[in-house]
Amino acid sequence: MEKRLYFISLSLLILFLFVACSEKMETIPTNYPYNYGNYLEYNYMKKVGDVEGSFSFKYPKGWVVEEMPIWSATSEKEASPNWGVELYKGDNKANKIIISGVVSGIPVDENSREDMWRKEGLQKSELIVGNVNRGEIYSGLFKNKVKIVVYYYDRENPPGFEAGWELQAYVLVDKEFYNKNRDEIWHILASVKKIE
Repeated sequence: MEKRLYFISLSLLILFLFVACSEKMETIPTNYPYNYGNYLEYNYMKKVGDVEGSFSFKYPKGWVVEEMPIWSATSEKEASPNWGVELYKGDNKANKIIISGVVSGIPVDENSREDMWRKEGLQKSELIVGNVNRGEIYSGLFKNKVKIVVYYYDRENPPGFEAGWELQAYVLVDKEFYNKNRDEIWHILASVKKIE
């Protein structure tokens, strides 16, 4: 009888540890209703070298937008490889969203990108906005933080990337901050688009 009780206790302990260690982050549902009634719009217009890298997004009041520093090429250094903005809520700079353009001469192999993020424990999903596949999402928990990486498609039909520059978003926030601001974060990410 003691042996049986021991195995039942051990089994319950293993089950508890498995559930506790396999915590998954809930990603945004496919049919999520986006409502931008009280959101502000931000247009980022930039020309870096031969590449025009302009994009826009919407964000709620109470969030701060700061442009990332960029520099032109000189004889000592190359031009900045990316450009964009950081968003954070109030004065909480530790939890932020980065939206950036990145110079990419040729499209990246999607399998290698997926393998890279899978090694960090992130899972792939699609960013569907208004029944349109807008990009790839890699999301999950990383070092006890919520990490989300979005690669926005350049074309809708079929969805895909083009050479030139990529539009990306990167989120790294505390779980508590994510749970409290989940809707605002996904509203921002869903609104990002290139300005052609």
